[in-house]
Amino acid sequence: MKRVVTILFLIFIFTRCAIDRTIQNISQSEIQTLSVFKALESHNKVRICGTDEPGQKLWLCLTLVSKENKRPLINEQIQLYHTSAIGEYEPKNPNDESTARLNGTAITNEKGQVFVQTILPGDYGSSTDNRHIHTSVMNAQPEAYDIHFNQFTGKMGRHFINDSDQHFLADLKQTEDSTLVTFLTMEVKNYKFTGETN
Repeated sequence: MKRVVTILFLIFIFTRCAIDRTIQNISQSEIQTLSVFKALESHNKVRICGTDEPGQKLWLCLTLVSKENKRPLINEQIQLYHTSAIGEYEPKNPNDESTARLNGTAITNEKGQVFVQTILPGDYGSSTDNRHIHTSVMNAQPEAYDIHFNQFTGKMGRHFINDSDQHFLADLKQTEDSTLVTFLTMEVKNYKFTGETN
């Protein structure tokens, strides 16, 4: 009897701590939103990796706004970089992860939007469930923000993200061909709008 109780307790703990990796299909309204992002001007879009890059395709529909007043960041340069599907940055400069092989830059449009085509990053280092994309916003203080993924973030990671305003948790959806898609609004701190002074 004691063994059965122990097993049931362990099952309960596991199910409470386990990550829900369910990825829902994209809805009709999300398909329409995705089409808007896909139709952005070329400088508002970036393809971080080639079509032959190993890994599951990932599209990010990002909207960047000021945390303080919710105004969109217009014509702002956004740099993104992340690991390969096996969790390697492979930077050109070994002392600077931002020179990762998988990196790219886009400019936000008048609504603060950018469309990013890449792959789902792999887990970095010896930890699991820490997949993320680094994002730098040139005229913000601080500049660095990270995008994490709901279906690939553990309990400790969630606590960390909840206590930080530089980390965002994005929910993944999928298209009919299993391309992952996320829609995320990022609130950027202390953004210096063009023409403003400190």
